[in-house]
Amino acid sequence: MLDIGHTIIGTRIQGANHRDFSDSVTLYTISDTLQVCFQDLVFDNPSGYRYYRLLSPTGNLNIAELEFISERKLPGSVQASPLPVFTKNDPVQKSYYRLWGDTLSDRPGSKLFDADMLTWSAQGWAGMDFGRPVRINRVRIAPRNAHNGIVPGDSYQLFYWNGEWISAGVQQAEYNFLEYTGVPSNTWYWLKNLDHGEEEQPFFYTDGRQIFSNQPDWTDYSEEE
Repeated sequence: MLDIGHTIIGTRIQGANHRDFSDSVTLYTISDTLQVCFQDLVFDNPSGYRYYRLLSPTGNLNIAELEFISERKLPGSVQASPLPVFTKNDPVQKSYYRLWGDTLSDRPGSKLFDADMLTWSAQGWAGMDFGRPVRINRVRIAPRNAHNGIVPGDSYQLFYWNGEWISAGVQQAEYNFLEYTGVPSNTWYWLKNLDHGEEEQPFFYTDGRQIFSNQPDWTDYSEEE
């Protein structure tokens, strides 16, 4: 996934008024890897375009989801997917609306707009025809990922190590984080998603960082003891 994340660098958001994008204008170029969740890319766009697309520099977008966003509720628009909430102090999110059009791509079968974080677009480019020029200066985007974060609505069970794995209880996530109390520090933890997925690794915390047991820079505290 780290290698795939780097292939997204250089991907361009383009607008055009010709279907073949012969008059395309690059509105935004992704210059770094993306977070493995929904995030907004905001750019200047003084003009309106009928066609918008995401263009890969490698021939494979490796993008899970893309939403073209409007601040106003326009005909045919729906509520945009929410951004993740990672702390109780996250501000209340502003309402945005997802614009719909006819999908376009260089090859059929694009998964870019299917509302499924576990699928991704393997096209070289994909976008939408809105039927008329519209002014868009924000997209909501998520890269190809294994959807291994905390998912609202899913149930989780946390274990900690104290000579054996001890359950700290089951919680259903309301947001994109879980908060447990009464759990000892300086030990190993193991979090299970009880509804989806089986890709799990024990982890610990050091200097505020979460380190998984299969990461190359982890420290075996049990050996030190």
